Amino acid sequence: MTFTSRKLTAVVLSLLMSWMGLAATSASAAMIDTASTVSEYSLEQDKAALKSALERSDVRERLLSLGVAVDAVDARIDALTAAELSSLKANMDDMPAGAGAVGLLAFLVLVFFITDILGVTDIFPFVNPAK
Repeated sequence: MTFTSRKLTAVVLSLLMSWMGLAATSASAAMIDTASTVSEYSLEQDKAALKSALERSDVRERLLSLGVAVDAVDARIDALTAAELSSLKANMDDMPAGAGAVGLLAFLVLVFFITDILGVTDIFPFVNPAK
């Protein structure tokens, strides 16, 4: 090896080491508190429970009669925030026995209708989003 090739190799290796040093400093770690872990787990459990309630045949038939695709409902449930899900859960607990499926369905349609008006979703083709 000549002196210039060694010099070029040293420059390339120096640049590579500098780049790797910058990449290593961008990683960060933080403590995960128990409350956020529990709330995330609870959110996933609530979504699973809501999806299992929608697997009932009478609920599916009612959704189809309203023109709402079941896949669209599943996608919207996945997109629910923790606040929306807690509101839904609170309303489900207040519903009288036997009226839960219809009330739940009405609440879901209302939530979907509002999100269509806001332009977040496009489930109902007859709703024009606000601008």
